[in-house]
Amino acid sequence: MKEEQLLAYLKANCFGRKKSQTRGQLQRKLGLSKDQLTNMVHRMRCKGLPIAGGPLRYYYAQNAGEILCTIRWLEKMVRTLLKSIDGLVKAMESFGPIEDNSGAHAETQRSGGDGP
Repeated sequence: MKEEQLLAYLKANCFGRKKSQTRGQLQRKLGLSKDQLTNMVHRMRCKGLPIAGGPLRYYYAQNAGEILCTIRWLEKMVRTLLKSIDGLVKAMESFGPIEDNSGAHAETQRSGGDGP
């Protein structure tokens, strides 16, 4: 299935939050795996398409408020993931210095951080 087909389905069947469908419903109806659906929604959002949603649900946004709710939900997920990463960094530090492939000590820092 192509993104255009998913977009057409969402516009026709899932227009607005009240008509949202679960990820499972969409997977079954469209013959997609969880990863395929998630990746397609991600790519469509990156292109600026108003694919909204929340925990395990997707729909074609009817207005800016629905998009804003989706943005807030995604931001909350990011904050939660960053807390998990911080906790794992602390756990990793309890094992002592990390050596990179050359045997030199590597710094514990999140990828994408403010490093050099």
